[in-house]
Amino acid sequence: MILRIFIFTILTVSDAAAQTLDDYLQIALENNPGIKARQTEVQAALQKLPQAKALPEPTVNTSFFLSPMMLPMGNQLGSISAMQMFPWPGTLRAMENEAARMAEVKSQAVNVAQNELVFKVKNAWVPLLEVEEKIRIQQELLRLLETDKELATTMFSQGMAPMVDAIRADIMIDEVKTEIAILEQKRKPLEVAFNQLLARDADAPVTISGSLPEPVYGDAERRDNLLANNPSLTVFDKQIQAMAAEQASTEYMRKPMIGLGAEYMLLQKRKGEHSHIEPNTGKDMIMPMVTVTLPVWKKKYDAAVEERRLMQLMYADMKQDMKNELASMYEMTFYELEKMAQMTELLNLQMTKTQQAIDLVLAAYSNAGQNFEEVLRLQQMLFRYRMEKVTAQTEYQLMLVKLDYLTGQ
Repeated sequence: MILRIFIFTILTVSDAAAQTLDDYLQIALENNPGIKARQTEVQAALQKLPQAKALPEPTVNTSFFLSPMMLPMGNQLGSISAMQMFPWPGTLRAMENEAARMAEVKSQAVNVAQNELVFKVKNAWVPLLEVEEKIRIQQELLRLLETDKELATTMFSQGMAPMVDAIRADIMIDEVKTEIAILEQKRKPLEVAFNQLLARDADAPVTISGSLPEPVYGDAERRDNLLANNPSLTVFDKQIQAMAAEQASTEYMRKPMIGLGAEYMLLQKRKGEHSHIEPNTGKDMIMPMVTVTLPVWKKKYDAAVEERRLMQLMYADMKQDMKNELASMYEMTFYELEKMAQMTELLNLQMTKTQQAIDLVLAAYSNAGQNFEEVLRLQQMLFRYRMEKVTAQTEYQLMLVKLDYLTGQ
């Protein structure tokens, strides 16, 4: 039993460690209550289809006389009638199509919510990568400074450098340790926010896999031609189609409805002084009935049709307005994307040259015990460039995430 628990624990930990961003996206999409609510809304909208294509409810009337009514065929005791109204041919099909188009609008709203959730999850994931990368860089700087301190201590023991060099390195070591502690504290709220998007416990472990890729200036592909794939724009298309279907069904309001039914009258033979009146058979009667509605209020139906037509124009204008806004956002985002890639190239060049300067100054210090402060300054500059590069890489990835959101990728 203990062995089984141990194996299960190992497998669980392994699964958690193997989780990638795609795994987390899947968890978020499955757990998000907002998306679940919209999916339920779609299911509810689909229930309108059988309602829309159903015939109106039949009506049944019954009546009786407190005193029998004298008719030639006998005394009428009462009657019972039933009537079924039938819409004009094609009306129910048009109403069902309208309900189906409205369900498609709800379904597309699910895609919009999913696109927004994926954007938020990726937007929360990239800062986690940034923190991990910066902690790793600071830890490398810490190890380098500890090596510098040992070197300065050795040079001092050999009488080739002052003790202040080791103290300078020690001061910077304390600063870096503080930076690492602050970054580790920053990780917690980022993980909590990430877990909230996944609709799971705030303290659930988040395993960070992968790293920030290297941006290349001019390598980003323009995808503004894919803006039409944005699910928010598709919602407007679905709404226009729904209004067109509603307009088509509204046209049938101009058509009459036909009702078919029958009335059954209960008769009995007369007795007494009126029993001699012929024919006095007392035979029950059945009377077929036909009813026709007369849609004579033309202005009402014209206004209903015009309302749906204007709604289509409204959604078309709203779609164009959003498309213009998305295009503007895309251009600014693509500019930021290219800027961060260009900034990364500059930082790479600066780091290469700074490393060359460090090698020269460090060699001079090892030989003569001079300019140790310059060694520390250049090393600090190098790692500052590395931290700035991580920031640029982060911004680059966030811009890519935004482009994916804008293009519905």
